[in-house]
Amino acid sequence: LRQLITQRCAAMRWDNWVEPLFDWVHLLLTTPLPTDSTSIRLDTVTTARAEMEFWIETRQLDLQALDQAVTQHTLGARPRPALAPDTLQGMLKGFMDLVLEHEGRYYVADYKSNWLGADDGAYTAASMEESIRANRYDLQYVLYLFALHRLLGTRLPDYDYDRHVGGALYLFLRGISAPTAGVHFDRPPKALMLKLDRLFAGHMRDVT
Repeated sequence: LRQLITQRCAAMRWDNWVEPLFDWVHLLLTTPLPTDSTSIRLDTVTTARAEMEFWIETRQLDLQALDQAVTQHTLGARPRPALAPDTLQGMLKGFMDLVLEHEGRYYVADYKSNWLGADDGAYTAASMEESIRANRYDLQYVLYLFALHRLLGTRLPDYDYDRHVGGALYLFLRGISAPTAGVHFDRPPKALMLKLDRLFAGHMRDVT
């Protein structure tokens, strides 16, 4: 790891940053990241894919219906900035920072560099959730989990969302030393994935 960071810093003429960056990345890799029922250390993960690309077909996708479904099933249904009325038809493309497997369950992870305050005390569960809400990262991670849900459904013969999908870890990197480890974790219910299946297929009936 130090050799890799040294090479990258040399290319950018950041020689003075080798040790601080090594310490920080090492901390990110070895800190247990909390989920709802376990914790994950990235340096112990053996099955992972970085920057996984996904495409989802959309058939007359109503963005307001999507927004309502996501709001209903995340962040305690608290209000958040609404999506503008629109309809998508075609393909939705995206990239997931990291997809990993841990103890038989699959997770998506996304790295956030948001500055929430000057010290570790700023990276509380409440402050991170507010950043998630204000920036609509809830919508982002729901779409990531939906893409994962669709993928696993084609790859695992016995696939079941409740059994195989672990959830989404949003890593506020500046808060890695905080008691929260800078992690906002969520695992929306299977009911939301089923609603999205219908919405993306263009079916509006029975999706509320």
